Amino acid sequence: MKLMKLEHSGIVLEKGGKKLVFDPVEFAATLPEFDNVAAIIITHAHNDHLQPERISAILDRNPGAKIFAPEDAATVIRNALGAADVTVVKGGDEAFVGGDEIAEGFVGKYEGFKLEFFGKDHASVVAGKVPCQNIGVVVDGKLTNPGDSFDLLEMNGAVEVLLVPEVAPWTKVSETTEFMKIAKPRMVVPVHDGLLSEMGKTIYDNLLRGACEGMGAEFAPLGIGESIEI
Repeated sequence: MKLMKLEHSGIVLEKGGKKLVFDPVEFAATLPEFDNVAAIIITHAHNDHLQPERISAILDRNPGAKIFAPEDAATVIRNALGAADVTVVKGGDEAFVGGDEIAEGFVGKYEGFKLEFFGKDHASVVAGKVPCQNIGVVVDGKLTNPGDSFDLLEMNGAVEVLLVPEVAPWTKVSETTEFMKIAKPRMVVPVHDGLLSEMGKTIYDNLLRGACEGMGAEFAPLGIGESIEI
């Protein structure tokens, strides 16, 4: 499975010619044009993760793509795009996308992506206040994307690849590294980095790299448009 970094927290996973697109946004960079998109996953409603016009552009090229989002984000998408078919998900839900039935009569058997959703709320920016809903996703039991939270699916310390929000109004480095220690990933890919200057990105990368070295995890920072096999 190939992981490509987009801007900020946007990523694309590709397997067997099919793609999952997470939180596609544009600020300083322009999104590529994607074909063969099986699903778009929006972790929450904040506009650094949810831009309806970007979703619409992907749907124009991939009219069969599914959209998954928590309830409040789904409402934003429907209000902006009208007839957009959005599946509301919550922690504990599962879905399979991007695969064909193996043989006629074997309904529900897929060779695509398995999605396991977890979590409920966005991490608090102001103590005691929940900004919005947030959904985390585990893909194929391999990649964990917590969105804007420190939630994890109970995997008994078996997280393989963890997307880690690098800098945000709701976290600091000590909390981020503690989250990494709890997850015990094999590989860490930093995201939520659109707020950083070039110098700031270097500083935060070095801090997280040091934490990974102490844990025996691989640190894999990616620039916009760069990819890695996971």
